[in-house]
Amino acid sequence: MTYDKRYSQHKSVFGEKPDKILIDHYRQINSHKPVLDIGAGQGRHSLFLAKEGYAVEALEPSIEGIKQIDEIAQKEKLPIFLSHSDIASFEPKCEYYSAILLFGILQILKREEIDYLLNGIDKWTASGSLVFVAAFSIDEPSYASHKSNDKEIGKNSFEDTAGNIRTYLEPNEILTLFEGYEIIHHKEYLGKEHHHGDGKMQRHAIVESVFKKI
Repeated sequence: MTYDKRYSQHKSVFGEKPDKILIDHYRQINSHKPVLDIGAGQGRHSLFLAKEGYAVEALEPSIEGIKQIDEIAQKEKLPIFLSHSDIASFEPKCEYYSAILLFGILQILKREEIDYLLNGIDKWTASGSLVFVAAFSIDEPSYASHKSNDKEIGKNSFEDTAGNIRTYLEPNEILTLFEGYEIIHHKEYLGKEHHHGDGKMQRHAIVESVFKKI
């Protein structure tokens, strides 16, 4: 899936404010090492942290997203390094990251890609590094539709005719995926009805967590 068209039509497809769990817990991030924002989109999380004085590497496959982040970063002289890349070809730019952000990423990856990403996170972090996660669970209202209409390619993972992926986590599955990490925050709930850009109204079953590597 490419977001170039959506990002070019709307400057804040997923809103302008960062997720609340980042606002609530970012002060626990070690400010002496950079933060890696995977799937940075239009930069709402990267820009927030950079404005708070954190060095951020924004990893984003959409060139339009990269351009929009760069425009703001240049204008406001923010410490953001841009990586126009996907996870498979990503190479870390430092010994380790003080935090890794996974906002809205797990649900668009295949199961084997999630496994690859988790292995990478283990390599790209050190003791004390934080991992922020926001994903979807099988309580998502759209889950039944994907299960009925799309090709199942893995555990609660589906691919539609356009090649778009949607993967859902089972209740508390995220705790298993990050087994061995300290749980700083964990909550699973049905979010409010909303829309992205000019898209249709929708409601998500959200899994949100903050982990600390031991």
